[in-house]
Amino acid sequence: MKLKLNKKGFTIVELLIVIVIIGILATIGFVAFSGAQNKANKSKAESTVSQVKSKLGEYYATNNTYPADKAAVTTFLNSDDGGNNSALATTFGNAGYTYACATSCDSGFTLTAADTLWGAKPAGNVVVTN
Repeated sequence: MKLKLNKKGFTIVELLIVIVIIGILATIGFVAFSGAQNKANKSKAESTVSQVKSKLGEYYATNNTYPADKAAVTTFLNSDDGGNNSALATTFGNAGYTYACATSCDSGFTLTAADTLWGAKPAGNVVVTN
């Protein structure tokens, strides 16, 4: 008399195939997510530079010149005249942002957000001049 064995469950090969497929899908998801994060960080940097440019226009309208350095810009952003915008001042005060005024600070400025703020992908700094 032959015994009939109940064969239940999955083989090791089937389990390995499922694990490999899950790993591939997780890798694809991670790459897509990090790309979206980089785009969001770049958009944030562009927004910060745009807001600072707008505030510097207000500064110029009042003082008929631009601030001498980055420290003066952050001080202005924290002041009553700058709208007590401490969040913007803190963000712009980060190492990835730079400010440079023209020779006499009355003819223009350059704001730069380094591409390291968003992982350099896509590469290229955000530069705004006036």
